[in-house]
Amino acid sequence: MIPFRRTGFILSIAFVLLLELGCGDQYRPVANPIIGPGGQPQTSHFAYVVTNNPAGNGSSIVIDVSGDTTTSLQTMGLGSIYEATNNSGGLLFIANRDNDSVSEYSPVFGGNITTINLLTGSRPVAVTSTSASFAYVLNSGSNSACPNTGSISTISTTTLAVTSTVCVGVNPTSMVQLPGNAEIYVINQGDNSVTIFVPSSQGVAGTVTTASGLGQNPTALAASLDGSFVFITTAGDGINPGTLDILPRYTSTVGASVALGVKPNSAIMDPYLNRLYVTNGGSNTVSVFDASNVNVSNSPAISLLGTANVGTDPVNVTPLPNGTQFYVADSGSDDVSVVSASSFSTLKTIPLASGAAPVWVASEPTSTKVYVANPGTGTISVIQTVNNTIAVNISAPTQVSGCSSSCALQQPVMIVTQ
Repeated sequence: MIPFRRTGFILSIAFVLLLELGCGDQYRPVANPIIGPGGQPQTSHFAYVVTNNPAGNGSSIVIDVSGDTTTSLQTMGLGSIYEATNNSGGLLFIANRDNDSVSEYSPVFGGNITTINLLTGSRPVAVTSTSASFAYVLNSGSNSACPNTGSISTISTTTLAVTSTVCVGVNPTSMVQLPGNAEIYVINQGDNSVTIFVPSSQGVAGTVTTASGLGQNPTALAASLDGSFVFITTAGDGINPGTLDILPRYTSTVGASVALGVKPNSAIMDPYLNRLYVTNGGSNTVSVFDASNVNVSNSPAISLLGTANVGTDPVNVTPLPNGTQFYVADSGSDDVSVVSASSFSTLKTIPLASGAAPVWVASEPTSTKVYVANPGTGTISVIQTVNNTIAVNISAPTQVSGCSSSCALQQPVMIVTQ
């Protein structure tokens, strides 16, 4: 994965980060984080899992890839919902939606957990960083700095404190940052717009609206690997096919649009093959685009390589670093589709437990394992890619500390690997 190795990045990733995660509710990824190069020795690899707890504080789980063992379990804040590493890979930031805070710690090197308090009412739903010096938090609620809209708070990774809060649009749900601490693009579902935030100036450079070509109901964002384009999926009316709106950098006008499937809900960049994957939850497909040659003057502006038929209600994709396959979390059919990266045919469907409702999949750097977040069953499924079978299901912590029998488990909602 790359600067935050799985949005664009990936941070990918069907619908709205703001969905409340009650016991029966379901988290849908709308943006795909991108993970940067790790600061730890790369002979060791880890999966970082954030869990939401409807009954209290969430958790951060560190899994050693080599043995699928939990090496660390840390308590986070209320409504923990999203995570990101900083560009150097040594720090992990977790957004705690329900107590207006961000938890920070070093998952590999150890260290104390720092709680970074945001303004009251912020309700953070996403974090991103393509810089070693700063992390950025997307606040879905209104606060004293932005009483009528959402906002972005900048956190210094040196002081671990908020340095500024800048207003964006209404009800922001997801964001993606260009490489090199460049612009951040924010979907504002409350006013059907995309805000362009510039970290260097701490200001808003522009707003993309329907008047400038944006489709109805934007759902997800991804950035091209070279930072030249931002891809925006829009769901339209939810019945007819949605669109992929292509926004060139340094402009707030959509340069071109291409058709997608029904109800597109996540956009994931493949840093290995330079492809863009879009899950279409309403048509049970994944659209695969060639992102290596985008030209808004052409028709189409981006080439569709193929469309994969997968399970019901796909919500997230992870490609293998070796370029052979990609894996799709099918939330509606409780399974994972294994798709050939060359023919785009489904090679195998891996069943999960009934009610698993997977929302996130993540592959690790050696291409030997894929991790699946199952909030419905409170588990993380570990798939062996050599035979595409489940090696183990790792249980999340219990919702109530000290519970010893018939315990409800916390809900894994996102996984980052290094």
